[in-house]
Amino acid sequence: MQRLKTFFKSVSQTKLAFIILGIGSTVWFLIRVIPKPSRAGYPCMKAAAPIMSTFVIYLLGLGGSVLLFKQAFSKLKESRYLAATIAFVGFILVVIAFNLNDAREAFANNNLVSTDLPDGVNNPIGVGQGIFPGRVIWEWNTAATNENCLNTSLSNCFFQAKNNNQDTISRMANNSIKKLSGQKTVKKGWDAIFKNFNEKKTGTATGYESGQSIFIKVNNGQAGWAINTSTMAPANTSVPIAETTPATVLAILTQLIDTCGIPQANIYIGEPMTHLFDHMYDLCHAKYPLVKYLDKDNKTNLGRTKISGWRSEAIIYSDGGTDMPLAITDALCYEMYDADYMINIAALKAHARGGMTLGAKLHFGSHGIHGTNWDSFHLHDGLISTVDNDVLTTGVRGNYGMYRVLTDIIGHEKLGRNTVLFIVDGLWGGVEATDRGYKWKTAPFNTDWPNSLFVSLDEVALESVCLDFLRAEALVNTAFKNRPFFPAIDDYLHQAADKANWAKGITYDPEGDGTEMPASLGVHEHWNNSTDKKYTRNLGTGNGIELISYKSVLTSNQPVVKVSGFNTYPNPFSENIRIEANSNQPLNLNIYSVAGQLVFKTILNKSYNWNGTSQSGSTLPKGIYLIKLNDLASGQMVWSQKVIFNKRN
Repeated sequence: MQRLKTFFKSVSQTKLAFIILGIGSTVWFLIRVIPKPSRAGYPCMKAAAPIMSTFVIYLLGLGGSVLLFKQAFSKLKESRYLAATIAFVGFILVVIAFNLNDAREAFANNNLVSTDLPDGVNNPIGVGQGIFPGRVIWEWNTAATNENCLNTSLSNCFFQAKNNNQDTISRMANNSIKKLSGQKTVKKGWDAIFKNFNEKKTGTATGYESGQSIFIKVNNGQAGWAINTSTMAPANTSVPIAETTPATVLAILTQLIDTCGIPQANIYIGEPMTHLFDHMYDLCHAKYPLVKYLDKDNKTNLGRTKISGWRSEAIIYSDGGTDMPLAITDALCYEMYDADYMINIAALKAHARGGMTLGAKLHFGSHGIHGTNWDSFHLHDGLISTVDNDVLTTGVRGNYGMYRVLTDIIGHEKLGRNTVLFIVDGLWGGVEATDRGYKWKTAPFNTDWPNSLFVSLDEVALESVCLDFLRAEALVNTAFKNRPFFPAIDDYLHQAADKANWAKGITYDPEGDGTEMPASLGVHEHWNNSTDKKYTRNLGTGNGIELISYKSVLTSNQPVVKVSGFNTYPNPFSENIRIEANSNQPLNLNIYSVAGQLVFKTILNKSYNWNGTSQSGSTLPKGIYLIKLNDLASGQMVWSQKVIFNKRN
């Protein structure tokens, strides 16, 4: 009896979330679709439909089991033992049928996810790309975002200017370009990056030339359905999803326009399949109004530039319809197809279909009309979880050596191979493509937002590094639901790194012109461990990935700041606080409010007395402030501490 009670208790707990979702999705579907049936094709409706249909079937099964149980009891009272037995057996069979599928699914998921990868650690595959082959830059700075941002509603969310320190984020972006190129200035760094790219693309190491266009691809995928198209504001007022942070885009625009002198009108920003949210447009347009902010629809009244048209059959998927029967070809907008350069700014997050979604999967939002729908559902058969979100099955999609649509994307001459710079925006992170960001628990994040930018000239290396970060976090953060442990999650990287790993019978030729893509598009490798985060080039043991962390300096001859003996006293303070540092050279002293706003800055030479005033000299309100000291040359943070200011009477 106790076992039976335990069984029904466990069943009720696991069903509760399903029932709540089932009721909500059914009501939502009926409210939206009954007045306007065409809405059934919307992505949000497609997401709700499987939950709704499963819930309806569940109710039918539940109703049938209750009816059979009542029949069995009734027949037993009438002493009709044979009929009672048949009804009771029917009741048992219905209960088993409607719970066995859940048990099988849970069993399959638990047995298919794995914390181990077949290639192990520090076993590089492929050939590194870039000025420094296989180099990935990791910039991390806790001052980038507001630690106290809740990120649960549009009134206090990740994309708002008050929650992003633009100065810090721009400095992180600048550091990335200098470290990636080995140059001491951002301008020289970009020139080196353009030359490296053009030498690989055309055979001639030329820099940016007048008239050339740059397409900046961002992640605004939810703008296809969770948006008010009359204002371009998010329509979902409760949960801000994880996407490209506007401050990151603005930092790159500033480099290109102000530092490198590239005309605004030669730069396009867009999510071709959908729209640009107002928060992305407003921040960037305020400073750079001549940049072309694209939209698939005519939204010129909102400052957008309508896409000029679509190049049909721009993508010819290499499986020929075998794995993706609904995806034979796709179109690209002319602005993207004709761009001289692309910059890919993805968001760091996991994914309920592919395990993770970074720069390669960002191009699920690049293609044009497929049939009559603006969506990417036809490409899901090329991922890992093809049945539904977070559903793993014992089939070929979880095995290595299968066709991977993401490999096609990395190898396409107008997509991955036309990208001059790859960025994964990890300032906020995310656990799913349509979910919000969550704070990370692993070091050095320590229950704060990830506050990171990952930048590389090698897309394969970049996504390999980000996968290692996602897997490390998923070990301790249940919000990720084991997605970074999906089977064969890095198979597309194996295949992009080395032709020897291509799927059997597949020749990757995503342009369909009879010329297969290069044998190696980058280097893939997993780090030694999540504490040291070392790859073979870091260890000096191979030609794999080189992770340049936020701790590193630009060049070997750059002076290194050695800091010790920090003191801030008294704390709390009401008159002034003395900030001391035993350093062999001056440091940047920056003081931020609890909301992440820079309120005071100066140069620290050994010590400084701060009296709780702002940069203008006015007395600040009482509260908590964050003091940060940064290296003058590299901008890297070397120390930080929170202090309490009790405002004077």
